[in-house]
Amino acid sequence: MSAEWKGIERRRTTRKTVDQTVLLSLPGDVIVTPCRMLNLSVLGAGIQLRDTPLLSTEFLLSFDDFRMPFKCCLVWRQGDLAGLEFVY
Repeated sequence: MSAEWKGIERRRTTRKTVDQTVLLSLPGDVIVTPCRMLNLSVLGAGIQLRDTPLLSTEFLLSFDDFRMPFKCCLVWRQGDLAGLEFVY
């Protein structure tokens, strides 16, 4: 199965395909977890988790070692793929 969604598009904004490693910080967890970002828009992103349970629906995401983290919430998850929404 491809990492890209092939169904009906329900996103409010167009996402750009990317391939970048980003960092996740889960609430109450002192460990930072890397994951692969697959696509990105101003409202959210698609990520591929690497052995990360991501039990919390809210977490921080960083492109720059948490100098400027983004608060996110989990919208969906299927296997190791997940969709997140940036919380402003």
